[in-house]
Amino acid sequence: MLTATIRVPFQPELLQQVDSFVVEKVRSRADIIIEATKMYIARKQNWQNIFTFGDHLALENNVSESDVMSEIKAYRNEK
Repeated sequence: MLTATIRVPFQPELLQQVDSFVVEKVRSRADIIIEATKMYIARKQNWQNIFTFGDHLALENNVSESDVMSEIKAYRNEK
């Protein structure tokens, strides 16, 4: 697999947290940073999928953002 090496500046406090995690998990800095990057990207993609699905449902059911806000307000007023 082809790889590229990059230089990334870290604040000392964050690097200290990474190093503590490296010692705890017995892994390298690179492994931890690669895993964190993959998790970050996956989480962002999951949220984008959720929003896309919501947009699709809203369009399909002719529901606007103001409709949703009205329903939330009505629900809260019932409590």
